[in-house]
Amino acid sequence: MLETVTMVLELAGEPMRAREIHAAACELAGESLLWKSVKAALAACADGSEARFERVRRGYYRIREHVTQLPE
Repeated sequence: MLETVTMVLELAGEPMRAREIHAAACELAGESLLWKSVKAALAACADGSEARFERVRRGYYRIREHVTQLPE
């Protein structure tokens, strides 16, 4: 789940709404993902100095710049 959400935000290259992230993650995974699981991954990884994501404003997230890009 976390890798899928990370890939969605890396591919977007700009902040996205949490609901858009959820929809894109479902499409990328090729299956339905629980909204609460995507929301939990965003919230858990948007806090602290080692956070993967940055909460730009309420409901919007982007990839943190220090996160290493995933291999293509």
